Amino acid sequence: MRCSLILALLLALTAAQADDLGQKRFIGHSWDLLWVNTQDLVRNQAALEKLPLDGIGISIYANNAEGKQINLRAAMTEPPWERSWFEEEIGRVKQMSAGKFKHNLICTYWAPRRRLAWNDDAAWANAAHNLAIAAWIARAGGAKGLLMDPEDYPRSQQYTLLPEDGPYLETSALARRRGAQVMQAMATEFPDLTLLSFWLFSMNRTLYQTKVDLADYAHTRDILWPHFLNGFLDAIPPGATMVDATEHGYQFKAADQDFYLSAWEIAKCAPMLVAPENRAKYRNQVQAGFGLYLDMYTNDDKSFWYFGPLNGSRLNHLRANFRQARQASDQYCWIYGEKYRWIKWDWKLKDRDAATWEEQLPGFERALALLADPDGVGRKILDEGVAQGTIANLVANPDCSPLKKGELKDAAADWTAGNLPEGWSFWRYDEKQGSFGLDTSKGLGDNYSARATGVNNGCFIVRIPAAPGNTYIIEGYAAGEGSPSLRARWQKEGKWVVPNKDIIVTYDKSQDPSQWRRAIGVVDVPPEADSLILLMGTNLAPNQTAWFDKPGIYLLP
Repeated sequence: MRCSLILALLLALTAAQADDLGQKRFIGHSWDLLWVNTQDLVRNQAALEKLPLDGIGISIYANNAEGKQINLRAAMTEPPWERSWFEEEIGRVKQMSAGKFKHNLICTYWAPRRRLAWNDDAAWANAAHNLAIAAWIARAGGAKGLLMDPEDYPRSQQYTLLPEDGPYLETSALARRRGAQVMQAMATEFPDLTLLSFWLFSMNRTLYQTKVDLADYAHTRDILWPHFLNGFLDAIPPGATMVDATEHGYQFKAADQDFYLSAWEIAKCAPMLVAPENRAKYRNQVQAGFGLYLDMYTNDDKSFWYFGPLNGSRLNHLRANFRQARQASDQYCWIYGEKYRWIKWDWKLKDRDAATWEEQLPGFERALALLADPDGVGRKILDEGVAQGTIANLVANPDCSPLKKGELKDAAADWTAGNLPEGWSFWRYDEKQGSFGLDTSKGLGDNYSARATGVNNGCFIVRIPAAPGNTYIIEGYAAGEGSPSLRARWQKEGKWVVPNKDIIVTYDKSQDPSQWRRAIGVVDVPPEADSLILLMGTNLAPNQTAWFDKPGIYLLP
């Protein structure tokens, strides 16, 4: 029960954050996107924009005045860059950002190829200059910001105290000053910059998990990364956002509630590593996100990076993990893959015909589309399926038609077990509060609907048997007052599944409440369930009335 309560609180927290921040975003990243240049992206833009993504990581390769190739990921150690070298790149980034992808991010590395001495003013001035150029490219090209990868590929140990650095306290203060210097340079070029990092404070997750705070570092640690990030927070402008989109998410499991726990840690535990004067900025300007690794679902079971089938399908496992990551994130998740490709690129290389993720994991793109936009994509699949006769409603009596007209009582009277329409039931917390009834004058396409008046905590109920691993589209219609809700809930042998795994979808808020409004969503049957129960929640004040009609549960082909 305690676990269920904690999960419910986490769900409420992330739902509230989602409402504040708007739609969640999937950002595509991968080896193929690291290899291709902006010319490749523009030529393949139409194919890329068919993917259910909100943006991609863009790699910038340009030429300097001598014709030598410049890689933006080497910004921290390259000689000073000139803006004129990147004009053509900006034009192509602008073209990519003018289309479907509104959340593109420019790729940068934050472990320099050569370690920068923390007391070397000239080296850090150069690094700040080049990273400011990266931020300028992002802003001028209409991208959302920068994709930060701080992994130490060159093993330069930039963020570890080394003997040549001097005393820890002095060096940590220098690291913080350098972080502020770099952030100030970038923010001058792009005040509304988004910095999505594969790790921010989650790089040192074990510190806040073991409750080591910033003041303890001098005695116990040689880590400089959190001090560098505190410099970021010192200089971050009000319009900028930092995303701790932790790469630890690669191995997180929805079954263990890992994504919710990590989001809570980033929000509530990581501030131990933040200077007290920066904690308000951290609360307001640092988001939680996740890295998601596609190879986990295609590697064989001999690999360390492996997730096996869930309910008979590895795609089911991907959907469960990606769904929880999306729900637990504040806004962004980035999707990374190595062995396969997002699309069939038109490049003339030996692996031109390499397999795509969709070919290797059939159904992946539709699964991702349903997660990214369950309302729009679910609506399209459902409407097309119903029109073609390939999808059928499994709810008995969705029209709310009475069993026998002679058994109908006064439409204003409470429903009783004797006059409920077939397949329908109801529940309310207070049996004396409000009334449920069958309305014989108002319906969607007919004259029948379920009506509730003055029931604050109650619902109408329909149910079907459901097999674990199956995916269903759920829908319903409501009209009238209050805040109606449509909730999928699960049972096993007549008992509720605990911990609670409700899926709640909302009715269309853009429509006039006096008219029929639709709610639609997509649900997966958990392994411990054998029944799907659809609850049409009332949430009414004493004198308010709402109507419910046409509940639908459709097995996704």
